[in-house]
Amino acid sequence: MHAATYVGAKTLTVIEREPELPGFGEAQIEVAYTGICGTDLHILHGDMDARVTMPAVLGHEMSGTIVAVGEGVEDWSAGDLVTVMPLVWDGTCPACRAGYNHICHNLDFLGIDSPGSMQASWTVPQDVLVALPPGLSLERGALPSLPRLQSMTCAALRCVKARRRWLSAADRSAF
Repeated sequence: MHAATYVGAKTLTVIEREPELPGFGEAQIEVAYTGICGTDLHILHGDMDARVTMPAVLGHEMSGTIVAVGEGVEDWSAGDLVTVMPLVWDGTCPACRAGYNHICHNLDFLGIDSPGSMQASWTVPQDVLVALPPGLSLERGALPSLPRLQSMTCAALRCVKARRRWLSAADRSAF
């Protein structure tokens, strides 16, 4: 399958890669549309090279159709139209254990810290799936105009950035 991959030096290249089959608790999505957001542009411009492991499949504003589910997946099946909330927290760090998963010390932002949606097939944890409302097209489902989803993602990113700026070392160790 094709995947648009950031390889550094302000360069995207299309590569061939094998689709990842869903494991336990995961769903495989046939990606229909992927938007390009400001974060993707920051990566392309080289502003996040210290964080992104290259080659990197970018993208997190997307829509698609579930084509397969792994064992343990509940409430999702092939044919469901979805988008994602692209944040995966570990649930084990001090912040998560204190109920502050939005500032998880080990946050995985899909499309930045791990492969994203700029590929034909994308396998993600079932916990990040968001059903598209009935009647909403896949084309519109990829846009960040789903206000609740966008505001949750942006709020989580602001919190992650803020924790690095305003928390003292003692505060950071408590979360």
